[in-house]
Amino acid sequence: MAVGVVLMLAVGASLMAAQDAEAQARNTKWVRGSWVQTSISHNAEGHSSHQVVNFFNPQDGFIYNGKVTFTSTKGIDIIAYHDITSQSTDTTGLTTWKVGEKTYATTTLMKNVTSGTVEFVGAGLLAHSALSDPYSIVYSADGYTRRIVPASQSMMSEAQGMGSMK
Repeated sequence: MAVGVVLMLAVGASLMAAQDAEAQARNTKWVRGSWVQTSISHNAEGHSSHQVVNFFNPQDGFIYNGKVTFTSTKGIDIIAYHDITSQSTDTTGLTTWKVGEKTYATTTLMKNVTSGTVEFVGAGLLAHSALSDPYSIVYSADGYTRRIVPASQSMMSEAQGMGSMK
């Protein structure tokens, strides 16, 4: 009897692990390649005279994890940003950008550089210049994006999964 219970638990755990791996594969996309881009006007409120090159553009419900190697024709700041729109977070002390209906908290990873390699995790990554002069960047990116499951949805899925194991 005990062997049967252990065997059932092992099979159940294997099935759950396979389902989890399948779900992760469906929710993960690789981003790889090399590009040359010229900067454009920044779309954040109060930054229209600034110039940016978007390495990784934000997508609702996704987060990136990656690495970018770049060379720029002018000194730029490399900035990762995080969507905090739906979070009831006190933004005191945070640098934030408002873009349309979205609010992003920003983190400067490199300052006034013309080349380098940076690893990051966030909703997006860009090269930023407070000057209005356009610049060009040659860069390669290697990373992935994955869907973020809200904690409440994840807890519901777990509870549903537990209920079906009775």
